[in-house]
Amino acid sequence: MPLSTAILIPVLLLLTLTAYAADVVLPPTAGTGPITLTIKVPDIKGSYTIPYIQSSPDVRLRVPFVEGAPAQAQVKLLLGQETIGERTVTAADPVATFTGLKPGEYAVEVGAQRYERLGVGTVIGAIGDSITEGYHSHFFWRDDLDLTAASFPPEAVSKDGRNFPQYTPTTSYHRPEVNCFQSWLTGLNDLLAAQWRQPVFIANEGVGGISTTAYLSTMKTDSGWQARMKLLAPTVWLIHLGVNDERAKAPAATVGANLEAIVDLLINEYGAKPERVYLARPCYDYVDGGPEILGSYIAEMDRLIERRGLRHGPDFFKAYSVDKDKWYGTDPVHPNIEGMDYMARLWAEALAGS
Repeated sequence: MPLSTAILIPVLLLLTLTAYAADVVLPPTAGTGPITLTIKVPDIKGSYTIPYIQSSPDVRLRVPFVEGAPAQAQVKLLLGQETIGERTVTAADPVATFTGLKPGEYAVEVGAQRYERLGVGTVIGAIGDSITEGYHSHFFWRDDLDLTAASFPPEAVSKDGRNFPQYTPTTSYHRPEVNCFQSWLTGLNDLLAAQWRQPVFIANEGVGGISTTAYLSTMKTDSGWQARMKLLAPTVWLIHLGVNDERAKAPAATVGANLEAIVDLLINEYGAKPERVYLARPCYDYVDGGPEILGSYIAEMDRLIERRGLRHGPDFFKAYSVDKDKWYGTDPVHPNIEGMDYMARLWAEALAGS
């Protein structure tokens, strides 16, 4: 996972971090104080920048040496006040590697320069439709779509500052006054970070109106989607699809085949482990005939989970089949704000044993 930062570095010895791809070299600048490490993720429009996080327990620290700087430097990795390890790097061998790190938020010291918020934890990819995108959740308009936690009020941001409203790719068709939804991911971030006692980030990859057929096509052909997932390298995947297939009356066998193909792509292209892929039952749809069609999809999903060794996500079909006025907004299938909070709790319960 490459690292970038929105904060400039004031020293001649520069730090870059990666666990997956090429290191990113940070430019020298004038300034003082600790540097917050971040990842900038190009989105469908704009970008979002979050405090650094990776799922891998192995971290590579590259210290580029510029002309005229000392040819040797000490690299120290810290967790709280504890020094986890020290490495000496040179211009000839500038990479310091630390392996087998336990989850936590680390700091790095290179000489007198300190770098903070090196998160080792869990990155999650959330695959879904408008319910994942965030319809009927808290909504915002932002002229500047290069988003950070500071772009939103504190109550719309997870406690660790990593999850906050993301760009909404489909509201221009339905709600042109909105371009960012909070969704349920900020709430789930807080629940999981407390539950797992580690840094967490959940990438919102929900697209309103999308079916399993269309999502599979996106994964195969959308270079932006592919780049985001390669950059973030999620190790846990949440899948919540099916309502738009139901509205189109797609055959259950087609939905089952599409979901299996999505799982295959996650395994073959993104290194997903089947036991870290969670498949949720679709939200209950109060439209006439909807529950019967969704029931046929659920049977396919259950067979897929059993056959491929996946994990059951929440049973949203059952959860939202009662108390519609409490959980849903003004239509038959989208949760309201309280329903979004409930969704976060249900996901946290499903992920409790992972």
